[in-house]
Amino acid sequence: MSDLRALVRRPYALRMLLSALVGRLPEAMVPLALLLLVRHEGGSYATAGAVAGAFAIGAAVGGPLLGRGIDRVGQTRVLIVVAIARSAALAGIVAVAPSSLAVAGVLCVAAGALTPPLEPALRALWPDLAGHDEHALAAAYELDAGAQELIFVVGPLLVAVGVAVGSPALALDLASVIGLLGTLAFALAPPTRAWQATEHGPSHWTAAVRAPEVALLLAIGLLAGATTGVVNVTATAFAEHTLDDRDLAGWLLAAWAVGALAGGLTAAARRWKMGPDQRLTRLLIGFGIAFVPALFARSTPTMALAMAIAGAFLAPTLAAIFVLTGTRARTGAITETFAWLTSSFLVGSAAGAAAGGTLTGSGSGVQGFALAGAIALAAAALWQARRVRAAPAHQAYN
Repeated sequence: MSDLRALVRRPYALRMLLSALVGRLPEAMVPLALLLLVRHEGGSYATAGAVAGAFAIGAAVGGPLLGRGIDRVGQTRVLIVVAIARSAALAGIVAVAPSSLAVAGVLCVAAGALTPPLEPALRALWPDLAGHDEHALAAAYELDAGAQELIFVVGPLLVAVGVAVGSPALALDLASVIGLLGTLAFALAPPTRAWQATEHGPSHWTAAVRAPEVALLLAIGLLAGATTGVVNVTATAFAEHTLDDRDLAGWLLAAWAVGALAGGLTAAARRWKMGPDQRLTRLLIGFGIAFVPALFARSTPTMALAMAIAGAFLAPTLAAIFVLTGTRARTGAITETFAWLTSSFLVGSAAGAAAGGTLTGSGSGVQGFALAGAIALAAAALWQARRVRAAPAHQAYN
């Protein structure tokens, strides 16, 4: 706990974390609001999953480009411009959705591509905010991974409030305003304005992902994202099919995030005895198994508890991925590397949302949780296979 306390007392550390969390709230609000908006306008679950996936695909494509831009011209200008443009795109979705879901889907791609890269921007700032202390920096990544789950606690609840007070369109407008204000607060802060990359780094657009083991970590991030995409759609389907109240999806996803928050903060407060590479394998296995209780839930309380159990493994798993990525990123390309990781997660989320929308079109709505668990176990097998291949050759003959 001493490293964690020292970190939050560092100048601007807590301020930058909180402003980034506020600015990133749309990441938890927009996908759910889009699902509910499409259903409100008469679209199918497959269409809803595709529209939400279009937003994620846009963010996945735009993230590395914006990250590279930050590594070259600084954070403030890039963040302010894209925040304003993203708000305009979200307003366009609200305006055209009642008449054309297809046009709304196109605007979803644009809105996603214009997502301010606050997540990689903050992780690029952490070395300075942590005072370039190794232990403080490790605590920063753990705190970051745990605290970001507040986004997925508060975000769905804000969507639920927006829908209850008005409509899914109001929830989307609320996400736009909150995201703009939070991004401006982050972009105008002194650490953001003072930050600059030490060097431009490799010029080829694939150089960042060709760093040792980065591509494999991106694959793990993709699979982790796929689990969340499946969960988002499956929770919504369960709320409608079994609970007969689609709007309860926000509360179920909040329970998932509460579990993730608890798991993340627990991880941040402890000193792990095993290294992050071994820890990642075990966490992914636990993540996959933790979806089993959700397969048997048939009421709001039991499903909320089951989702909290599964969610408890999410943040520690992501934290291990962040630590490993931070240690393997090329010098001068830290923002872009973390942006690639974010993109891989979003691509996985889009694929998971599409698969979940197809799988949960009928029945009790729990089938997707089996798929989510299987994906997490596949990620564990992939990472473990890397560890086996990396073992010294002489061990194979012992």
